[in-house]
Amino acid sequence: MTATFTKVAGIGFVLLAILRLTPLIDITGKWLLYISIAAFFLILCDLIEFMIERIMANKKLKSNKFLASLRSLFLSCAVLAIIVLPNIKIDLSVKQVNAFGDAITLISLGIAITLIGFKTERKEPISIMRQETKENEIREFLSSNEGGEIVKKHIEELSQTNKIEKK
Repeated sequence: MTATFTKVAGIGFVLLAILRLTPLIDITGKWLLYISIAAFFLILCDLIEFMIERIMANKKLKSNKFLASLRSLFLSCAVLAIIVLPNIKIDLSVKQVNAFGDAITLISLGIAITLIGFKTERKEPISIMRQETKENEIREFLSSNEGGEIVKKHIEELSQTNKIEKK
């Protein structure tokens, strides 16, 4: 469910960005601030999920209800930022709105880029381990009797082919 919500929210943000470039909708700075806050909570949700997976993998623990509820809390905060905050009377100057919006956007972007780096770093050792496993399996097969016989037959076939080609 979390993945579906974040996919839909992501698509919604992209559509808003596209519509923002057209005269179809007029988005205020405050509203963009609330969207930035929602995006911040969504990226925090992803960060928490990544940390939970990492801790559980390293410690070989089962899923913790507290950590799962923490993810739900961040998702709820994202929804509230979009639905509730625009309806609350908050007295901020345009300069404050821009400063807060920029700060939250930059923090979210920083967390997102860092998280991409951690996820990429995590995938590289996994692919190296898979490659090493394949190589070990091949070595084991070739050192087995069955593998040795197959290699011998292949060498014999190649030598016979070379003899025929030389004649």
